[in-house]
Amino acid sequence: MSLIDDYQLLEIPTTASEQEAKTAFRRLARRYHPDKNPDKDTTELFQRLQAAYENVTNAIRLGAQVNDWKPFTFTKENTQSSGAKNRYTNFSTATDKEQEAFVKERQRAYEEMKRNNAHHEKTRNDAIKAARNTLNEKRVKALYEEAFKASKNFTSHGYSYTDNQSGEKPDIPPYQSFVDDEEEYTQSTQSFYNEPVSHPIRLDAAKAAFRAATYIACFAAGIYSTLYWQSSKQEAASDQKVATYISGLYPQFRVGISYTLADTTLYAEPDVSSAILQTIPIQSDLQSIKSQGNWLTVRYDGMNGWVQAKNIGFGSVRHALQTGCYGQPGAAPQHGQLIGAADGSSRLRILNQLPEHSMLTFESYDGQAPFSIYLYGKQAYAANYIPRGNYRLVLETGSLYHHACNQFLFNDTTKVILDNVDFASTEQSLTLKP
Repeated sequence: MSLIDDYQLLEIPTTASEQEAKTAFRRLARRYHPDKNPDKDTTELFQRLQAAYENVTNAIRLGAQVNDWKPFTFTKENTQSSGAKNRYTNFSTATDKEQEAFVKERQRAYEEMKRNNAHHEKTRNDAIKAARNTLNEKRVKALYEEAFKASKNFTSHGYSYTDNQSGEKPDIPPYQSFVDDEEEYTQSTQSFYNEPVSHPIRLDAAKAAFRAATYIACFAAGIYSTLYWQSSKQEAASDQKVATYISGLYPQFRVGISYTLADTTLYAEPDVSSAILQTIPIQSDLQSIKSQGNWLTVRYDGMNGWVQAKNIGFGSVRHALQTGCYGQPGAAPQHGQLIGAADGSSRLRILNQLPEHSMLTFESYDGQAPFSIYLYGKQAYAANYIPRGNYRLVLETGSLYHHACNQFLFNDTTKVILDNVDFASTEQSLTLKP
């Protein structure tokens, strides 16, 4: 509603004072109050009266000029243009073409402002870059002059910054910041050392030998790094304990990136007696497409086939080696299961509103071993075994809990929710919210 509609609703003229508006509102409020009209629902009208009174009062206090306000109706005569002088004076009375032209003009001005801002930003960045280059040039030039002075005046008794015979400072050749031509490089070198460069061929041979030695060293380092990575990869795979495969566990995570836990045979059909397409090496990433019982349809090296699910791990092999969670994750803990050891009498009521599974870890400031409580999403729990002491509570959430690693494989997030909290023999409450 417009302000003129608020005046009309209060049944007062636009020139009314604040006292007149107050009197009109009280009169209408007594008439349309819901308690005064038990047979008719006047709640909405009463609320509109309240809003109108508030708007009119604010307008009067701010000295709003509403004498020339008129209610607008979309009629033919209202859409006629009144000339170029007041073309955009009243946007509501303009024609569609005039409104469209006005919008285009505003858009053009906005785009021009964006271009100007971008130009100013580029100019600013170029100026900063030029200033930094100038500063670096001055520093290098100063170092160059110091080095030249030291090389010209070095004696068996040490450095001397004056000439031995005349006592004057030596002439320093001009500093050249960028030398691309080899002839200029030779000339600057001669002026620096005050002696000619007599063997440019030997210098080029030394450069070539240095480059060759550098390439050979880099190549050898690459081979060594590859061999070391492969050996560490095999050692990590042999050291990890692979959990026992459980049939039908976590089917929602089977589709996607997976990796082989051993040398895996790719079959043409979900049957060990079917044709063998190829053998997939251990710790090879592949794409799981579909799960059917204890078999998976996978794609590896451009070939589709079937593999046994017991030989396939979740996620990529790189993620498994980085987190140390290699192999089958095993069954997730039960709701409220205690991970670790805790023997106490303190009680904690946990109102869990998190939609995903989580793990609440108690880290003791008193030197006790940490322990955790596994919680299912949106299920409350009461822990009656917390030992007395001072703790920090850490909440870990994610998906696909790995039993051997005691952490979530994917979307793992950790957050400290309470720090330096004291548990005694009394009962405490904790609410976990998303």
